[in-house]
Amino acid sequence: MNKHAVAQEATRFIQNFLNKEFACWELAYRELDRTKYEAAVTGFVREFFTFEAVPSITRPKNVSVGWLEEARAYLAAIIKRPLFKIEQYLVGDESVYAAYTGSNDLGSDSYAEVFLYRKGAGQYRIFSVFHTDPDGGIEHFDGGEFSFSRARLVAIEKFLAPADEADLLDYHLEPV
Repeated sequence: MNKHAVAQEATRFIQNFLNKEFACWELAYRELDRTKYEAAVTGFVREFFTFEAVPSITRPKNVSVGWLEEARAYLAAIIKRPLFKIEQYLVGDESVYAAYTGSNDLGSDSYAEVFLYRKGAGQYRIFSVFHTDPDGGIEHFDGGEFSFSRARLVAIEKFLAPADEADLLDYHLEPV
């Protein structure tokens, strides 16, 4: 197995997730119709998560045309999350992937969230979300628990080096 590449379809899944998440953010700040916005976010959660995830894509319950004007500034300050790396683990004979991403904030250049996903019933889905801390650690936030210590790291695919010193040390680690 190539220690520097994960399965292409696993990479495509997380890239698709990040693209659709950003599209939902754009809709949150551009769409006046609450029903369209809520349907898009609900569909996004159902498509990508195995649990009822708490989406970070939020806005006031009732928005006005004036609010949408103000929202332009918010939209200008967000980006599609940067993808730093994907780690592939084996747990028994099952592959689990950990996608290290930044935040949606403009200028995000360090780890913010780690999305864990695997293939089940023919499709990839996120089953757990971890938040990162400034010291380079991570803690469980939502979804199922996962023990990194009980999994074997078999591959890492790198996309973008983070700027944070602790994250950069982690980024340069290689599977054994």
